[in-house]
Amino acid sequence: MDIWERERALARTTVAWGVVSVLAGLGLAATTRYPWRRSFALQTAGWGAVDLGIATLGSRLQDRRMRRLPDAYEPSAQEAERVTLRRVLLVNAAADAGYVALGVALARDPRPRLAGAGVAIVMQGAFLLVHDSLHAAGARPAT
Repeated sequence: MDIWERERALARTTVAWGVVSVLAGLGLAATTRYPWRRSFALQTAGWGAVDLGIATLGSRLQDRRMRRLPDAYEPSAQEAERVTLRRVLLVNAAADAGYVALGVALARDPRPRLAGAGVAIVMQGAFLLVHDSLHAAGARPAT
């Protein structure tokens, strides 16, 4: 698969998740006064905004890398990008696992605001762990 298209697919999925997270989080935050739900909602919206920022930045950096190459579709350019993407995604997956662990710890806190935020972090981290892992697997070298 064209590595540049894989990166575009990764960005599209991240944008979709970010938009849903922001809209759902803000919608829930606007309709609840319960501390647990409000914290969950605001954490969800915040992560969604971060996802949108990361996807936007990633797309701009990809465009810049492609413009700097004499031929972005030349096999050695594709391979170099594949190696870099895979490395970044594997590091991200390790961080995602850390987010899940942190979220689980917070979700067990007796304070509703921390517990609500923790559950939102678990959901975000779990999504990103699966997302980054699947794309890293897709960026493996062809056998």
